[in-house]
Amino acid sequence: MKKKKILLAGASGALGLEVLKLLSEQGLDVRALVHSADGAEKVAAYTKDVWKADASEGNEKIKDITKDVDIVVSTLGKSVSLFTNRGKSFMENDFYANSNVLDDAVKNGVERFIYVSIKGADKALEYEVAKSHKMFEDALSASGLDYTIIRPVGFFSGLNDLAIMAKRKVIPIVGDGHSRTNSIHQKDLAKVVVEHLYEGPEIKEVGGPLIHTRMEMAKMIERKVGGKVIQVPEKLAEWGMFLPELVDDDISAKLKYFKFVTTNDMIGEVNGEITFEDYLDGLDLENDLP
Repeated sequence: MKKKKILLAGASGALGLEVLKLLSEQGLDVRALVHSADGAEKVAAYTKDVWKADASEGNEKIKDITKDVDIVVSTLGKSVSLFTNRGKSFMENDFYANSNVLDDAVKNGVERFIYVSIKGADKALEYEVAKSHKMFEDALSASGLDYTIIRPVGFFSGLNDLAIMAKRKVIPIVGDGHSRTNSIHQKDLAKVVVEHLYEGPEIKEVGGPLIHTRMEMAKMIERKVGGKVIQVPEKLAEWGMFLPELVDDDISAKLKYFKFVTTNDMIGEVNGEITFEDYLDGLDLENDLP
């Protein structure tokens, strides 16, 4: 039986790198798409087939990247962290970049496409973050390819913003903090992705092993990192988000989505073993948090 060749887009990101490690452990033939020289260096230990390109810049940049590829796995997308900015919009990084990879996949007869989206992509279309993911989900479902869309509720690493703020003495929580979530570690999410490499449902909403309220998670951060939990009334948060909109569209989009996810229950199917406390215990406060 011919060994499947896999294209992993976004291979150097927090999730992509964990997926790449698992694929490498299984001895699979992987082509990695990364955005930068730094990304190429990160993946070099796991594959020699590395493409360095910005997929959002058009089909010509990644022409035939899926040639001889059987399965595409895309963890490609823009970080929602307030402390990270690649300079392009969510629409460019999440929709256009993935659409260009998909176009190439259809042209080259790829068998299957696994896309990591976000929970809420189908219910929060007024937010650019969700809208850009949902637009690509729709493009993928209309492509004719076999596919699975994985919607995680959020990564533990995505909560690093609160830990960074805690290091600076404040942990802001919008609203009463009663909304619940079961965020997942990227290592556990990577296992879910790889488990669905060859088959799976069209949509799978994924969470971690334990459900906590946002306040409980903030208190865990407070105990580990320090700082003080500050509750921000929802109305105040709404008005406070108008100012950055005048200065920086990127920050505004992230703040609005942050308010949405932290004031609504975001719970997915239970997976994995690594708890949020385990994750916090493993943080190097000097080197992992700026």
